[in-house]
Amino acid sequence: MQLLNLDQHLQYERESLSHYPRSSDGAIAWGAVADGLVLSSMESGSAELSTVIQQFAPKAGSLIFFWESLAVPSVEMGLEFSISHLPDIAESVPEFWVYSPGDRIVVESSFTGVVTVAHIPVEADGQSPA
Repeated sequence: MQLLNLDQHLQYERESLSHYPRSSDGAIAWGAVADGLVLSSMESGSAELSTVIQQFAPKAGSLIFFWESLAVPSVEMGLEFSISHLPDIAESVPEFWVYSPGDRIVVESSFTGVVTVAHIPVEADGQSPA
């Protein structure tokens, strides 16, 4: 596990979360996201988060975890380490996001108990951000 410094956090955030509209509480405003981008949305109790990650992030060498507050540093964890610690993370943190750079997906575990998985939108010109 590696704690990200502010520059690394901002870089990963630009690659992932910044591509989505956000509500006033910081959660992704899924109602404003194109339907074709959302891969899955379910109650958190209906599926193991580790299973969801393994299903939708098969290319993940590592995952980036963002928390609801910058006071808690974002972290990069290898897939195996992430999977083994996801139950504890989900139990102790009410809302967080997981970004898989290799798969270009984001998983949101929301405060309301919904887990949503989506592709990251591409730029308007059809190119992925640098």
